[in-house]
Amino acid sequence: MNLLGIDIGGTTIKADVYDEQGISQGYTREFATGVDMTQGKNWIADQLRDLVRDVQAELSLDGLAISTAGVVDSRSKKIVYAGPTIPAYAGLDFQKEIGDPFGLPVSVENDVNCALLGESWKGLDEAYQDVAMITVGTGIGGAILQAGKLVNGHAFTAGEVGYLPIGSQDWQSLASTTGLLKSYQLETGVALADGRAFFERLDQGEEQAQQVFEYFISNLAQGLLIMSYLLNPQVLLIGGGILARADKILPALRQRIAELVVDSRFLPEQILAASMGNEAGRLGAVKHFLRMQASESSFKK
Repeated sequence: MNLLGIDIGGTTIKADVYDEQGISQGYTREFATGVDMTQGKNWIADQLRDLVRDVQAELSLDGLAISTAGVVDSRSKKIVYAGPTIPAYAGLDFQKEIGDPFGLPVSVENDVNCALLGESWKGLDEAYQDVAMITVGTGIGGAILQAGKLVNGHAFTAGEVGYLPIGSQDWQSLASTTGLLKSYQLETGVALADGRAFFERLDQGEEQAQQVFEYFISNLAQGLLIMSYLLNPQVLLIGGGILARADKILPALRQRIAELVVDSRFLPEQILAASMGNEAGRLGAVKHFLRMQASESSFKK
């Protein structure tokens, strides 16, 4: 079976072909997401059709497994809500617009949900069936796995933990990479380009960077503790580019959560950094496709 795994983000679209074991077949593609912010439009559907044509010129495909930003109705295979990074995205019907022209079945799921599925499939011990994951970047996204199954919610917004209120702000304003850099700018008056620049200053022993880091960790810990109290997962999994510095983040985070928690029985067994990198979303999309196909086959029987 050849499945085209596609991960659609606000800035790039990444794709590769996988078999049913999640093994790459070596057809990696990456290109900029087709959006025009000034005119408020996108041409993602055109890009995906071009992608399918390109890959099918080299091998036969059995399905399209899509991971995407936005709120996804995985049953109707449509985007039901999208933020400003992909304008005019809501309403896109992936089966009708992408799958049907090629006679291919399609599965679609939210990108953080797919990242969690990918990590659970290829990165974690299979004994872990109750897992909560966040991705830390421009904002904070979340996903929930209970008894091995994704929790979507009645309106497909389960896991949108970035909006959790922490004091007078939402969690992602305080504990995302964006929030970290904003806190540093407020403290020092210096605008840093990215998280890498911040951690360079932290490594150099800069006192203000250390203070900002402790504030960031405390805020990150508060949100994770809420998730732990509510969901009682075996594993809290943290992803995002900033976790390239897991060596700094995880020890400080584990310590702060241990200080804040009422009792250790409320804590997960493990607090871990995601390990599958950018491939997690594509792998999770493939896993979701396989589950959807198995479910449909079972229903038909």
